[in-house]
Amino acid sequence: MNPAHVRAHLAGHPWLAEAHAGNRGALLLLNLSGHAALRLHGRHSLLTTLQTHLDAHTPHAMYQLRLLDAAPGELSPPAVDRWLDTSRPDGALALAEHEHDGHWTISLQLPLELVHFDDHFQQAPVLPGVLQVGWALALAAPRLGTSMHCREMEALKFQRLLRPGDRVELGLRFESDDDDATRGKLHFSYHLDGAHCSSGRLRVERAHG
Repeated sequence: MNPAHVRAHLAGHPWLAEAHAGNRGALLLLNLSGHAALRLHGRHSLLTTLQTHLDAHTPHAMYQLRLLDAAPGELSPPAVDRWLDTSRPDGALALAEHEHDGHWTISLQLPLELVHFDDHFQQAPVLPGVLQVGWALALAAPRLGTSMHCREMEALKFQRLLRPGDRVELGLRFESDDDDATRGKLHFSYHLDGAHCSSGRLRVERAHG
């Protein structure tokens, strides 16, 4: 199959801004309509629709289709095939971070192909709350010196859904106990476009060593 023909057929779909074709599959950059379809129907349904569109032009072309988070520049067919061999992401992409008086703010992007969206939920992908807690613990550990293990959770609030492609800000700070500086509470909060999404307090200890 000619990658140039596949690219041309896919690029004409109303959900796509770009398509990069290889010998075994294609990488797809969604436009605004495509992002809306992904959030409404989920990754599996979106890719099935695009495969059906491709079949109408090139029957029996069972290409592997993957989504891109950003425009990659020009990619050769071998480069596309190498990209297709990479694993789907299982964590957020850290874009920037800064610290002030012990308060950390980390900008994160939720990948379109984050594996955790498949099960939560396949047709309406939403970032699981347990994952938000886990990310807060994991990202706080090297920055605040806190343990990855939570002893207790308090005041958990999930007020706004986080979806594929969202760019969020995670705030972190550690408040030590009055009687023991090695123990305390990790405060976390997620914000999207300035709006509060979720927050909580996690009872943790300072990591040893």
